Amino acid sequence: MESRYRVDDLIQAPATPRGRSAVAVVRTSGPGCIAALAQRFSRPKAMLQSEGYRVHHGWIVDGGERIDEVLVTVFREPASYTGQDSAEISCHGGPVVVDRIQDVLRRSGFRDAEPGEFSFRAFSLGKMDLTRAEAVKEIIEARTDRARALASSRLAGSVKSVVDDAKAVVTRQSAVAALALDYPEDEAEPVPLDRRALAAARKSLQALIRTWRTGRIFHDGLKVALAGPANAGKSSLFNLFLKEERSIVTETPGTTRDWVEAWLNLDGIPLQLVDTAGLRGDTGDPIEQEGIRRTRNLIAGADVVVAVADGTAGAGAAEDLERRELQVLGDAGKSGGSAGADHSSDTRGSAKLDDVHAADGRLPVEHRLVRVWNKADLAPEAPEGWIPVSALTGLGFPELEEALRSRALPEGRPPEAGAAVIDSERQRRLLERAVAALDQFEAGSAEGRPADLLAEDLRDALDALGELTGEVSRTDVLDLMFGSFCVGK
Repeated sequence: MESRYRVDDLIQAPATPRGRSAVAVVRTSGPGCIAALAQRFSRPKAMLQSEGYRVHHGWIVDGGERIDEVLVTVFREPASYTGQDSAEISCHGGPVVVDRIQDVLRRSGFRDAEPGEFSFRAFSLGKMDLTRAEAVKEIIEARTDRARALASSRLAGSVKSVVDDAKAVVTRQSAVAALALDYPEDEAEPVPLDRRALAAARKSLQALIRTWRTGRIFHDGLKVALAGPANAGKSSLFNLFLKEERSIVTETPGTTRDWVEAWLNLDGIPLQLVDTAGLRGDTGDPIEQEGIRRTRNLIAGADVVVAVADGTAGAGAAEDLERRELQVLGDAGKSGGSAGADHSSDTRGSAKLDDVHAADGRLPVEHRLVRVWNKADLAPEAPEGWIPVSALTGLGFPELEEALRSRALPEGRPPEAGAAVIDSERQRRLLERAVAALDQFEAGSAEGRPADLLAEDLRDALDALGELTGEVSRTDVLDLMFGSFCVGK
């Protein structure tokens, strides 16, 4: 299959968002791009003779017309982002200016870049591996500074370093196995495999796999749904989280008929908070009924559900709410959300959670439910396992934040700066494939399996690790991955 990315073309694209701003940047790359751009620059000789990392002041011109006063930064291969000759035009930030400059470039032989094409060229020309290329996109999409720091660590090579170390061990042992196959047993002494080194490599890859849920939370965010009966105080709690009056709060039950959502930063954890319609079965209003139906769908898809009970209604109402929410979550699990999860362990009130999660990265049903005894300033003592909270006074709010934090962070604390953490499903799948091959090698080795079969297991592990960093790659996979990048990157 032929890729839609062609590395020898001249390409151009805006590297800044469209809109009015003080400055916009148009990026170019490709063999001969500096000479092509020099034809449209008021000082062509300065550009043609320029060294890399030099900035030149002048005008973009179209025939005898001056289009815009600009700064052009020149990069010479291979010392550029793409590894090719490149130039970046810093112009005034009006959309009309950018459009006109792009039009001039198109008539000078530049085509519009595909999404992610600059990063694709950097990968193709050896400037970065796939784990670092994915980190580029993750830095752009980061919602919190902590998420940015984790992506920056991947860009700096933290994940690649772990993978390369494991790959070096497997490569050496694969060579040993191949050597053993080349010489009949009667001509050479058997060459022993270093099973201890392979076990250590497998352990390091397993540790990397375990970081996936944390990485996913920091990249995608923790989706938290506030659920409970009408007038339990969900909207007041929503506003308390946001520290602003976002949801309408009244004494009339059923005010929230559709969901309201907002993003917030919980100690570096991107948190998507959703205020849902109240759950009750005695409404004949079709609009409110639709809101309840949507609420149940949101509960089923949430990472964490905060069951908000009206403390003034008594413990019986809280027990009914808990039973109903667990039923909705359990039904979602049977349809694929948390299938096979062990719900027997009750962690109500615990500060930390074990690193247990389903195949989709979500916690088992029991861990996904946080129980809130709202209106605690007016209600009797909260039942065991319920967090007493007053959305009106802020009572118990720090304890509620800690409960959410513990659900997001299995270790009870965020990863350290520079830690190797993965957040890509592609990376997790390939790591698991490599570990499975090493598991098969270890089992076969213990059983005395023939050397040629053991060598095949090691080759399978190497293929998976090579695909992870991009040494082994398929065109359709690369096109799909880089196609999700923004244009200009």
